[in-house]
Amino acid sequence: MTTPRSPHTTPRIPLTAFCLLLSAFCLLPSASAQRFIGGVAVGMNATQVDGDEVFGYYKVGFNGGPYVKLMLDKKQRFSLTMELLYTQKGAQQKSNGPFVEFVAKGDTVFIDPLYPEYDNRFLYKLNTDYLELPLLLHYDDPRSKVSIGVGFSWARLAYIKEMEWDFSKPDTVSGARLLTTSINSGRYFKNDWGVMADVKIPIYKGLKFNFRFQYSLVPFGQVRQFFSRSGNESVERKPFHNTLTFRLIYSFNEKYIENNNYDEDWNRIGPKWIRDPEAMKW
Repeated sequence: MTTPRSPHTTPRIPLTAFCLLLSAFCLLPSASAQRFIGGVAVGMNATQVDGDEVFGYYKVGFNGGPYVKLMLDKKQRFSLTMELLYTQKGAQQKSNGPFVEFVAKGDTVFIDPLYPEYDNRFLYKLNTDYLELPLLLHYDDPRSKVSIGVGFSWARLAYIKEMEWDFSKPDTVSGARLLTTSINSGRYFKNDWGVMADVKIPIYKGLKFNFRFQYSLVPFGQVRQFFSRSGNESVERKPFHNTLTFRLIYSFNEKYIENNNYDEDWNRIGPKWIRDPEAMKW
C-alpha cells in the first residue's frame, strides 16, 4: 500500500531537476574561461495577483539562486544571463470590511453568501513557490556601468497554499480555513511563463543592486467568476502574477580594475571599479 502524499508536498521531480541544474551552474563558469561569469543573487519579491480582487504588493517572499552570464562582445556591453531561482509569489491582504465591488462566491469568498449580514473581517493569503529559469539579454552603459535587460522566464510550481481567515462568522472558533488547493488540483497551473525588465546598479566591484519587474505572460490559473454585491452582475477574470523584485547580486569570477577614465576637469567617468577588459578571453 502506498502512503498518500500531502497535496502541498513538493514533488520530487522539480527538486531533482533543481539539484542537477544547480550543479551545472556551479561547474559552467570554471569550464569556459572569462566569457562565462558565475554568481549568486539573493533578495525578496513584493507580489500581487491581478485577477483575484485583492490589490497591493503586500505578499513578500524569497527570491534567490545562482546565475551564469555569457559576455557577447569584447567591449563587454552585451551579455546573456541565465538564472536558476527559488522564488515565492502570491497575494495577501487584510480588511476590516467590504472594500471591493466584485466578490467570489463558493470559491475564495470575501463576503460569504451564507452570511450576507456580516461585513467580514478577513485575511487572505496565497503562497505559490516556483523553481524558475529566467533568460535575459543585458546592455551595460559604458559610462555609468548600469545594466538594463529584458527577458522571459519559465517556472515550475513547487509548493502552493491558499488560506483565508474569516473572523466574523458566529459558528467558528478561529475562523481559519485552508482552501482545497493543491499542486495537482488544477485550480492553479503547474507552469508559469513570464516576461521581465531588469536593472542592475553597481555598488562595489562584483556587488550590484538589482531591481526587476515581472509579469505573467499567460494566466497561471483557471478563469474565476466574481459577482457584484447585489448579485445582478458578474465578471470572469484570469490570474496573472505581478512581481517586483529587489536583490543583491555578487559575481564570483569577474575581475575588476580601477577606472582611470577622466574628463578634462579630472572627474572620473563612470564608477570607480570596472571590469578588466584584458581578463576577457575569446
